Amino acid sequence: MIRLWKSLHDAKKAKETNAEQLIREKYEAFLTILAENSHALELMTELEKNLLENHLISIPYLKNMVKNLSKSVFSVVDNLERLSGGGYVELNDAYDNIEREIRTILTGSKIPVYTPVVIRMDDIHCGHIDKVGSKMANLGELRNHYNINVPDGFALTACAYTHFAEYNDLPRQIASILTNLDISNSQQLLQAEKEIKSVILEAVVPPEIEDAVHTISKELEEKHGREMYWAVRSSAIGEDLENSFAGQFSSILNVPTDQLLEKYKEVVASKYNARNMLYQRMKDIRSDDVNMSVGIIEMVRPMTSGVLYTVEPMRPDSGELVVSAIWGLGQLLVEGVTSADMFVLKREPGFPLVKEEIAQKEMCLKWLEAGGVQHDMTCKDECQRPCLTHKQLQTLGETGLKIEKHFKAPQDIEWCFDQEGNLLVVQTRPLHVLDHTNRRQLKAPVTAPVIARNARAVAGGVGAGVVCKVTDIHEIFTFPEGGIMVLKNSSPRFIGALTKASAVVVEKGNRTDHMSSVVRELNVPCLVKIPEIFSTLKDGREITVDATEGIIYEGRVTELLEVDDTVVKDPSVDVSQTESHWLLSRMAEYIFPLHLTDPRVSDFRASACTTWHDILRFCHETALNEIFLLKKKGKLDTIKNVYRVMTDLPF
Repeated sequence: MIRLWKSLHDAKKAKETNAEQLIREKYEAFLTILAENSHALELMTELEKNLLENHLISIPYLKNMVKNLSKSVFSVVDNLERLSGGGYVELNDAYDNIEREIRTILTGSKIPVYTPVVIRMDDIHCGHIDKVGSKMANLGELRNHYNINVPDGFALTACAYTHFAEYNDLPRQIASILTNLDISNSQQLLQAEKEIKSVILEAVVPPEIEDAVHTISKELEEKHGREMYWAVRSSAIGEDLENSFAGQFSSILNVPTDQLLEKYKEVVASKYNARNMLYQRMKDIRSDDVNMSVGIIEMVRPMTSGVLYTVEPMRPDSGELVVSAIWGLGQLLVEGVTSADMFVLKREPGFPLVKEEIAQKEMCLKWLEAGGVQHDMTCKDECQRPCLTHKQLQTLGETGLKIEKHFKAPQDIEWCFDQEGNLLVVQTRPLHVLDHTNRRQLKAPVTAPVIARNARAVAGGVGAGVVCKVTDIHEIFTFPEGGIMVLKNSSPRFIGALTKASAVVVEKGNRTDHMSSVVRELNVPCLVKIPEIFSTLKDGREITVDATEGIIYEGRVTELLEVDDTVVKDPSVDVSQTESHWLLSRMAEYIFPLHLTDPRVSDFRASACTTWHDILRFCHETALNEIFLLKKKGKLDTIKNVYRVMTDLPF
């Protein structure tokens, strides 16, 4: 008898356990539907924003986003089948039809999608901005369509980077290193940088890329009839646009042909420079969205190099342009290592000289005959002699305005004059300029004591706070919120703390270096070229920096802070001619529109779904109904404490 009772009890218990397991599985399917639906909508929102706001995206990014979206939509459909026990065959058909149309567009089954790993400079134009980045696309456009003297070369595309990364399983390895990384911990960040770079530098370049680089570099050497040396430069998708990435990636100069692949890996690895990871966090940029195209252009051996702003960024309506110049290679100028000659010219025929400042140019960067570069001391004659003649300044002015006219916006142009006196353009990008549509008006003159005046303003506005001197990258991690960053020299290494700074003061620096570009981009007030200011200001001292007027005041000047309305214009880019934008616009009709809006009408059914948005809406609504009908449809009456709620509330 006891055995019989136990047998019956165990059978009942097993029956209840199976029922409980069933309801648990269905509830898990329901939760998965909610989670995947939410994820899919986030992906759709991001894609639609990129389309409507004309953001630049790469083809690898687009393919990855669509792949992830497809997975989430399929998961929603699959889990609705699990939750309902089947019965939605038409929903699977709808998903398959939509996915097939999108795949046909994305893979180029109807119209081929151009996704090479290498593109020659002679073939590059502005429509390639989603493949080779803004830097190389702009150079190709100038060289091939506007007869601007640009060095020859080629670009390794964003597709090459994706192939290189996937060939070596880099995404998984890098994700493992970045897991649990505290980016605000300097030791952890620098260690992560070291480990990731080691992984990338040890990776193998795929044969397709290796063969393409070897073939094109040899063809160019035969074309020009000489052994060539190269500048290997970053040209990431999105670099040099609204996010300048100025000074965040690496460029390697005077590279022999047989070292191109190794230097390519070094430039790719610079995506994980500690300063760049901080910049990306500062600008809320996901690492996965930074696709590393790399430009390889013939190395110019310049007599003098520099930067041209086609307008004065602090006074864009002044009718002036600004030129900075140093002897030798321009890297020391843009990195803020050495002072540069500065010339202000009128934007009119003849380019009359408004003002010049000749710097003490004690150091220069020179190329070596066998490859590589080295620092050298400038000879006494050149140290105080202007780098440019007025004829060269006129040539720069004419070229700069021609480039500005083409791109329809103020430009930040890197240039050099070679040993024969020929002008070559090696970079052009949009220039962030001060928006003077609302000029501030003070009710009365400022009476606070002046610490320094006549400083060079590189980014306008007013900031107040306590002085915090920074000399090492570790110090940016402890930089106080709202502090005044005070530097001896400007450097891209310190950019990671700029969003915490209320203003920046630099004793040396240049108006046209990388840090100046980023402070304008971030709208952080900044002054440079203030003699002895680093030793004058002490940590903890409260000051006010009026970067619009070039003055530093003692204490907190409230009246200046209250009237400050400085705004920086963000540059825009035309992406309408890019293949990625064209592909997304064609796929949009199968992704974004929502036709199933009212579940009470007869057309709210699986067979009516013509977009992924329709599928998500149908599945979400149906899943809610299924979970509420679960006990009735699943005959789960044996489970205690599971009830269907009867209410007039619109659940």
